[in-house]
Amino acid sequence: MVAMKRLETENVRGVNYSADIPTLEKYYREQYELIKKGSDDLATLELVMLGNALDFINFAKRSFGITLGSEEKYITLYDEIADALSRGIITDNIYDNIAKTAGAYLGFLIIANIGGDWIDTESGPAVEIHGREIYVADFAERRLMSGSDLNAVEYYNAIKTLGN
Repeated sequence: MVAMKRLETENVRGVNYSADIPTLEKYYREQYELIKKGSDDLATLELVMLGNALDFINFAKRSFGITLGSEEKYITLYDEIADALSRGIITDNIYDNIAKTAGAYLGFLIIANIGGDWIDTESGPAVEIHGREIYVADFAERRLMSGSDLNAVEYYNAIKTLGN
């Protein structure tokens, strides 16, 4: 995976993780339009992961009628969706994409409420909190595959201790 750089201008404006979902969708669309016009240096890992998280939010709305947001309270709904998906509602041909977007949304929740930043590692995207790498996509994939043995709320709360 090629590391995606962050522009100095993006450091100033960046993704506002506490913004409401319509605002984040607007920000993502605006950045995407700039990229289409040639500003491909805006295609940062953070923007890619925001897009994936927004895809999961839209999937939850379309598939389950569940509205997700950036507040900590949504971790419980995330776990309910993951539980439903792990019970076989998901088909193999869309599994990989759902796991990727579910991991991005979990990372989005962590950054919005605990802190940290997206980093690009040899093992893939991770959330870094105080020098610790959290591989949320790996957790999401295991959660979808093994069901209730893994609990996203407990996982989130364990990570919360790193943010302090």
